[in-house]
Parts: sequence; structure tokens; C-alpha cells
Amino acid sequence: MADFNIKTYDNRLHNIYITGEVDETMWQTFVDKINEIKAADREIDEINVGTLSLFGIEAQAIHPPINIYLNTYGGCIHDMLAIYDEIRVLTTLYEVNIICTGKVMSAGTIIMLAVPLDHRFSYSNTTFMYHSLSAFAFGKIKEMEENVEESKRLHKIMWNIYKTNTAIPKEKLDEIYKSKIDWFITADQAKKYKIISKII
Repeated sequence: MADFNIKTYDNRLHNIYITGEVDETMWQTFVDKINEIKAADREIDEINVGTLSLFGIEAQAIHPPINIYLNTYGGCIHDMLAIYDEIRVLTTLYEVNIICTGKVMSAGTIIMLAVPLDHRFSYSNTTFMYHSLSAFAFGKIKEMEENVEESKRLHKIMWNIYKTNTAIPKEKLDEIYKSKIDWFITADQAKKYKIISKII
């Protein structure tokens, strides 16, 4: 048995595109793509490791990075959080990079925070937009009260993600929430607030 190890992944490249409205269809497409990548990697890794073992070489399969290109106006908060959680789990298996391009707005600004700061990038002309959550208030009075409470719960989740993963001042987040404004910023500003780490 050889006294050295080899790490291999055959220079594979994985790109995923998150674009358009954040909804159930986007979530399903995203999950399907992840499962497709995992299955292909598993098959190739088994071949590589098996082939090298025939020559007495101990090999360790490693996964190539996954680059997620993000370009969205936003959409449904529940589907946003579903994609956010999927990416966080994915980071335990792969190196995941998110590249912001065109527009990253509303729900998109949460999705991009699923990876650590040093894995968040942006093109120079990307526009970012933040605003408070729209309430799901409709129906009878009791139903409206319950929907408002649910909206507050979801809003708290969003704001905690911003506070934990960026340097956006609390005063700015409070201003967005209280005044219901749409806050547009540039890639340079996003870097200043530690939303991204690098402009590419």
C-alpha cells in the first residue's frame, strides 16, 4: 500500500442559477439541481477512488466548489427560507460561493447570506434592495390577527439573519421597518456593510 494519499475531483465545475421569482417552482428546481450534482459526484468519486485503489493508492474524493449565481427581485418568504436552509446544509458538503449579479432584492438578500462572508461576491453593477416583510393579513378579524403575528415572527427571523451575517446598522434596519421604505444600495455599499466580501 502506498504511503501517500491523493485527493481528486477531476476539475469538475458546478454552477447553479437562481433567477426570477422566489417561489415553490424555484425551490424545486434548485433542490433537483443539487440532487443531480450530488448523484453525479458520487458516481464519479466511486470510479476515481476505485481505480486508484487498484494501483495500491489510497484516494480521498473531494467535492468541487458550487457557484450559485443569484439574480432575483425576490418573492415568497417561506420559499426563500427553504432555499436558504438548503444552501446552509449544502455548505456542510461543498464549498459554496454565491455571486450576485444584476439585482439581488427582497428575498434574494436573505438567500445570499446562507454562505459565509468570504464566499459572497458581487459584480460591480449589481443592485441590492432591502425592505420590510409584507403582512399576510386577510380574512376574518381573528384570522387577520393570527396572520399579522405570523408575519411578525417571520420578520424577526429575517432581521436576525441580517444582524448576524452583515454589518448593516440596527438603526438602518429599524428605519426600513418603521418607514416601510425600499432601500437600494450599490455593490460598493454592500461591501462596506459586509453583505459581500469582494466585487469581481
